[in-house]
Amino acid sequence: MTKEAMEYNTDSLLWKASKEEGKVSARTAFNAMRMGDTTAKNVIDKYIRYLACGITNTINIFQPDILCIGGGVCNEGDPLLIPLKELVEKEVYTKNSPKNTEIVIAQLGNDAGIIGAAFLGLNK
Repeated sequence: MTKEAMEYNTDSLLWKASKEEGKVSARTAFNAMRMGDTTAKNVIDKYIRYLACGITNTINIFQPDILCIGGGVCNEGDPLLIPLKELVEKEVYTKNSPKNTEIVIAQLGNDAGIIGAAFLGLNK
């Protein structure tokens, strides 16, 4: 999404953010958004809507107590979590239930997947 937005809007601060980082990633859009770039804000909003849709479907199907999200983009914290939680809260089937799924950032960050895989290997 970020690369497409950059190609469409050549005046966007996304270009400056990507040069500072040396690559294009989710962090690029968040950094450009913090610089006040509206194109980046639109990319982030779209990304969060897509993520909220997937999380909402997961909650509606499995109804977990806690749903942990990880990966580099989760380091963004509140600019990601607050709008994400608001969108999910509007769409989950259990919104009027006394018990709702808690959405949290994985405490192990980017290492969560590899640590989980290592523990699976230990249990065999």
